[in-house]
Amino acid sequence: MDPSDSHEMMCKQAAAMVVVMVSFVTTRLKRKKPEPESEPDPLLYALRNEVEQHRQLTLNAIYNSTDGECLSMLRMTRAPFFALCNLFRERSLVCEREGCTIEEQVAMFPHIVGHNQRFRVVHQSFRRSIETIHMHFHQVLYAIGELRNEMIKPPSTAIHPKVFESHRWNPFFKVIVKHMFLH
Repeated sequence: MDPSDSHEMMCKQAAAMVVVMVSFVTTRLKRKKPEPESEPDPLLYALRNEVEQHRQLTLNAIYNSTDGECLSMLRMTRAPFFALCNLFRERSLVCEREGCTIEEQVAMFPHIVGHNQRFRVVHQSFRRSIETIHMHFHQVLYAIGELRNEMIKPPSTAIHPKVFESHRWNPFFKVIVKHMFLH
């Protein structure tokens, strides 16, 4: 046998061996499935259950109790709160996601804004991750921005007659009114 023929034969055999090995490895990787857990971890289940119970207690304390409690937590009573939630739901501005109701998402927003809270603080109350709080906050913020023409009214430049006629406040307003019209 010629040395060049034997070299060519060895190259073909090596290439065939590489193809077989690559196909073997890829089929083994495709077949390998994660092992199913035989039983859920009871400790993990208990923790999830405790977190869900805490979340439900917090939400019940906020919007299923009295108007006073809802007012102190959200800076609005229950009727406007649920009307806002229904408005978001009807216009599909806020969607239920990740097992989080629209009411919970909307409750996070005034709680953060009304109390000047950080996401890290609110995450303890609602037992959601900081990323989830961030996502829901910005979704509700966007929804409120979409209602800007209906909900947000520009400030009035008119001075109330009671204040305008008051000797206590009128000198200050004269200066402000003159200053506004001069510029």
